[in-house]
Order: sequence, then C-alpha cells, then structure tokens
Amino acid sequence: MCKRYKSVSELVKKLIDDKEFQEEFDRQISDRTLSKTLFAMRCSKGITQSVIASRLNCTQSRVSKLENSGVDAIKVSDLVAYAQALGLYMSISFHENMTSVDCVKFHAFEIKKHLDHLVNLAHRDDDIFEGVKDFYNEYLNNILRLFKQSANKLPKKNIEKRAVLEVCAPTEIPSDEILFGK
Repeated sequence: MCKRYKSVSELVKKLIDDKEFQEEFDRQISDRTLSKTLFAMRCSKGITQSVIASRLNCTQSRVSKLENSGVDAIKVSDLVAYAQALGLYMSISFHENMTSVDCVKFHAFEIKKHLDHLVNLAHRDDDIFEGVKDFYNEYLNNILRLFKQSANKLPKKNIEKRAVLEVCAPTEIPSDEILFGK
C-alpha cells in the first residue's frame, strides 16, 4: 500500500529523523516561495524568460537567477519591474498574522471599498451605471456560487433534528418596559 503525502516537507519529516535537517529544509522551501511565485506568474501568462529579459532590459540568465533566488536576494525594485514586465500591478501589505476567518473578513472589507468606488463612478455616467449594475449581478452570482462550493465541502455531520414546534414559557417583562420601550 502506498502512503500519500500532502507535501515534500511532510515526506521529509517522515523519512528523515533529523530535526535540524527538517527545519533547514522547510526554511529553504519557504525562502523560495516568492521566486517560485514569479516563475508561476510568468508561465501562467505564457511568457518566456527571454521575453521578460527583453522587457526588463537584462539577460535571460538574470531572469532565471531571479526566479530561483531566495527571498534575501530579491529586491523590491526587482519585484516592481518584474510585475510591470508582466503587465501586473504589485501591492505590498503589512498586517498582523491573521487567522483564515480574519483573512476572509479583511478581504470582504477590501471588496466593499472597491464596490463603493464603483458606486461613485456609476454616479458620473449612465453607461458606467449600466456596466456597474451588470457587474454587481455577475459578482453576486459568482460569490454565491463560490460560497456554496466551499460550504458543500464542509464535512457532513449528523445534526440533531429539532422539533418543528417549540413552546417556550413567557418571560416576565415588567409592564412599564412594554409600554415605554425601556
């Protein structure tokens, strides 16, 4: 029977009983995450290293080095230029370490900011208004579909069936609170 691993790091932890080696391995994987992201973004756009090099006015080997560098060797100016060469906008954010719930809330509020910006644009022009109105419908359908897909992945638990009708004893509410809304 084959054992499946979720990551190479998990495999290393299982096969190698050397804590220092495991920690160094994890550090190196983490250290290369940014450069591998650059590689993945370029590939997703179907652009070669040579094309990026010409857009950056550097050699193909420099692009290769950038896409294989540790985080300590990559400068912010390299990231900005690389993003521009891919036709992308780059943003950097600083925030406390967040839980997944906090991340979802953070992004929900960021989305709201952008939706409010669209509302402001819609006030300026009827064509923009129509486009924003159509986008709102599209966005609502997409976000509900994504939410449903995610919710459907929740584990199926036996939920206690509740009675269709519950009768609860009334609570004592002083009559002056009812009359005066205290």
